[in-house]
Amino acid sequence: MWSGLPKQLRSAVEAACGPVLTATEATAGRTAWRRLSLEIPGGLVFLKATPLSHRHCHTLDTEARVAAAVRTLAPRLLYHGAAADWRWLVFEHVQGRAADLSPGAADLGAVARVLRHLAVLPAPDAALLRVEDRWEYLGADLDLGLLAGDRLVHTDLNAGNILIRPDGTAVLVDWAWPGRGAGWLSAAFLLAQLIDAGTSPADAENWAWQVLPDWAAAPTDAVDTFVTALTRRRAAQAATCSPARRTEREGQLRTATAWNRFRSRS
Repeated sequence: MWSGLPKQLRSAVEAACGPVLTATEATAGRTAWRRLSLEIPGGLVFLKATPLSHRHCHTLDTEARVAAAVRTLAPRLLYHGAAADWRWLVFEHVQGRAADLSPGAADLGAVARVLRHLAVLPAPDAALLRVEDRWEYLGADLDLGLLAGDRLVHTDLNAGNILIRPDGTAVLVDWAWPGRGAGWLSAAFLLAQLIDAGTSPADAENWAWQVLPDWAAAPTDAVDTFVTALTRRRAAQAATCSPARRTEREGQLRTATAWNRFRSRS
């Protein structure tokens, strides 16, 4: 945890935000090597730190680049830097819990509100990978240009990345893999998670039609392309993942396949 980090890194963090009194490791998240809630004089902050040699270190640079663009719906980035061959970010600490994405959950109203906000945010000038380019390996037969746009997209909207505050509002965290694309794409990524959590494809889409205007306006062929690409992506992930994640990945592939079949019948 904190004491195991390089001294130079700890000194850099404390120079920015004050002496660390206690540290608690966060269990959620995969990209950052260390994720710690730090108690400092006056309250809590959240640290993400990764060695520069780690294959996901670049995602911390990405989070720093998009921080200003998402400040109205994500924790504020307070400080960031590099020390002892580590990259580090210190965020505002959010008191909250993972969103409940199960069928009919009360949290879905707050989730819809924050997604309506996200759907109108332009992608920042900082270079972001276009969603259609990120998925080009999934097949030349797909018209991925249908996913193109100039909106900021959160491509990893799992329950742990949507925090519900005590006042019932939702906050989107972990902007390690943002993209540039159509405004309805964040809703599409969320629907994949709702279906994973047990909502039927028909019910998930019906809910989105009622509460997410950008989803309701999405062209049918564009959504079909997204769901087909998602299914292929999950098939590739299931085929190449570690044994520890195989059950999870295979389950995600089954739900994506079910959504794809539903789209084919509709």
